[in-house]
Amino acid sequence: MSALGPDSCALGPHATGKQDAQHLCNNASFASATIYYPTESGLKSLPSVVIVGGWGCGEQAMAAWAPFYASHGIVAMTIGTPSPFTDSPAVRSKALLDASLALQGEHERADSVLRGRLDISRRAVQGYSLGGGGAQLAALADPTLKCVIALAPDGGYMFPSKHSLSFPSPPPTAVPVLILCGDNDEEAPPKKFGWPHYRQTGAAKLIFEVEGGDHYTPLGPAGGTKHQAEAGSMSMELWCVNCSTICACWMCQCPLALWCTPCPCATLNGPTGHAADRAPRGAIGGVALAWLRLFLLDDETARSQLVLRPDIASGFECSGIEAPLAMDRS
Repeated sequence: MSALGPDSCALGPHATGKQDAQHLCNNASFASATIYYPTESGLKSLPSVVIVGGWGCGEQAMAAWAPFYASHGIVAMTIGTPSPFTDSPAVRSKALLDASLALQGEHERADSVLRGRLDISRRAVQGYSLGGGGAQLAALADPTLKCVIALAPDGGYMFPSKHSLSFPSPPPTAVPVLILCGDNDEEAPPKKFGWPHYRQTGAAKLIFEVEGGDHYTPLGPAGGTKHQAEAGSMSMELWCVNCSTICACWMCQCPLALWCTPCPCATLNGPTGHAADRAPRGAIGGVALAWLRLFLLDDETARSQLVLRPDIASGFECSGIEAPLAMDRS
């Protein structure tokens, strides 16, 4: 029985607050931001994680993760990018790194709720889908990050090579990487993306493949669903407009239509998988939190949890966590 089961996606002991952070969006790489933080003023030296979504995602698509982390003592900031339907993993990587550095300025800003409360050296990033590819690129670009989390990662191979995820040889070993994915993901199949990314990562690493999980499963700590995500997202009419716009670009023989064509439509913005006292797929949140506890909070007790294969895993492997390797997928 894994220590990280259905109850491990519950909210933590800290009350949380939320603050619009549009004042941080002076850099063109991210267009919106929201900070989630523990409200107790006595909590100091707080680490932080910045979170970005995937193709077509606005920042609220990641809104289930941020209060979960904040309730466990980790400042979390969700961000939205200017062109969510067309930006690549490289664009999302830059957005994550720019936003992470901008967030650290709240430690000194006079009117900030985080003034004097951040540990600016303890930073992490997390991304979903194409944002998961972006998170791994961020790990390659900035060795000062303490760790990254890639949810259902997509390398962005439909984009020009300089905008997609590729690994140098040998890959850097500085930034630990956690990959969370579902074995039934048809949009970013783990055999094509998650597992090859894991095997090419040179740092401490862990991959957790959820049995029966699809592309929506890692959208929140309790396990997201496609129905909930679509319920809070754009209308079908806007989807049709978006598809028509892209198809028109392809008919004009633009091979980079998905990359360079700005999309005027609304974004996929339905949060799903919110923290719960008990959820069948609660180990998703438990493993992600344990990863941040180990590398952001220096909580050594998380090591023994991270090497235990969750009951809902169809595939699970870790390396470089200084503990016996968990069983590889068959």
